[in-house]
Amino acid sequence: MAEKSDKGKLALFLSGGGARGAFQVGALKHLIGELGRKYEIVTGFSVGALNGSMVAQGDFNALYELWQGVDSPFDVISGNFMFYKGLLSMKPLRKIIEDYLDIEKLRASEIEFFFSAVDLQKGESVVLNKHSEPLIDWLMASSSIPGVFAPTEIDGRQFVDGGVLATKPLSPAIKAGAEEIDIILCAPLSDWSTQEKFDTILKTSVRSIELQQSEMISADIANCEQINQMLAKWRDVKGEANFVEGFVFERLERKKKLPLGKMRHVKLNIIEPPSDVISIFDFNGEKIKKAIDEGYKKALDLGLENRDI
Repeated sequence: MAEKSDKGKLALFLSGGGARGAFQVGALKHLIGELGRKYEIVTGFSVGALNGSMVAQGDFNALYELWQGVDSPFDVISGNFMFYKGLLSMKPLRKIIEDYLDIEKLRASEIEFFFSAVDLQKGESVVLNKHSEPLIDWLMASSSIPGVFAPTEIDGRQFVDGGVLATKPLSPAIKAGAEEIDIILCAPLSDWSTQEKFDTILKTSVRSIELQQSEMISADIANCEQINQMLAKWRDVKGEANFVEGFVFERLERKKKLPLGKMRHVKLNIIEPPSDVISIFDFNGEKIKKAIDEGYKKALDLGLENRDI
């Protein structure tokens, strides 16, 4: 159960990235398994939504064992006879979700859980939660990389990977009251260079989407950090104000007449992988374990503490 902290709500954000989700699990091994950080809000998209559902369910150990057991791509994906709809099939992945996800336990958890998918017909991002129905279909939709997998059809509409329109990926956590967010990414924030050659339709498509997602996440983080800086400057201004000015500022903030009065500082703890940590579809057992180790080391290097200490 997530115990409340006097330091405000602690949230976890997990981005998308296929096999790079192993990096997230390695980071969480330190954050949850060793530090015991208690998340009250969990958000993400694509593989981040899948990992996040298990965290919100309170079953990180099962999630860790799941990733440790991945030996080959065929454990997660398979070929698709209807390749004109999507080059690959997520049937093996769906079976994993059905086996590991306890929907009743997730919905009974005190941890809030949000994830996203993109509605192709409406052309907009849809924010889902643990009470959305049918939940497994929505989780599959959040992971449906366009072109690689067929869109997931729900109620006559088609949905794809939430990262396609992740313009404000931190927004669900902030709207839910987060004052501190542990952000575990599947791609670097800035250095997106690589020596890899993209010589197939699959590789080119995935690389393009990856760059798009990384740019949107980077922009949202930069926006949040800019707001934090403005709030810090505003606190300095109020601290130097005389009695009358201070009274006026306080009244305006209470009435929410000032834009900054509607905002709050949100601490961001960012854990990002090196660009060569692992390829998105490289579900090789040895490489998965190396990515887990890399995530653990990066989380350890950040130097966070258990907020209850």
